[in-house]
Amino acid sequence: MNLSHTLPRSPRESICGVAMVARTADKARADAAGTLGAYTYACRMSRMLFAFIETDADAFREATTATPDDAGVRTFVDERLRALHRTDEDIAIFNRSIAAPPTPEAVADFLDERHDAVPDRRDIWTYVDLIDAEEGRAVPVRTDTPTWAA
Repeated sequence: MNLSHTLPRSPRESICGVAMVARTADKARADAAGTLGAYTYACRMSRMLFAFIETDADAFREATTATPDDAGVRTFVDERLRALHRTDEDIAIFNRSIAAPPTPEAVADFLDERHDAVPDRRDIWTYVDLIDAEEGRAVPVRTDTPTWAA
């Protein structure tokens, strides 16, 4: 995958029900091919994924690039989830953490990034929504914007 010419999948897209797996797999393939473009493979959100499935960037990349499709990463993530006895509730909690608003320490940086990327979208207050908006995906207008984001 060449991320200089195409976009990785949305953080919302899941493999094995886990958010960020598909996007991180796209970035792993691009990293292995030397075609990451402006993207970072082991970004903060990918590191959250690695922690959840107790792996590292190298092992994830190796599993992802073992097959030309998502079969290798699907098998790897499924094996990790089973070995760690992750429940559907564990996965749901992780997925909510990926879609959560920035921490109080990161709010100023988030607001700066949002202003630079989508200045007319003050209703965006999560990194997942910001990534999707930056990459041209439809992000519904939210009416539950917290006061810090307005």
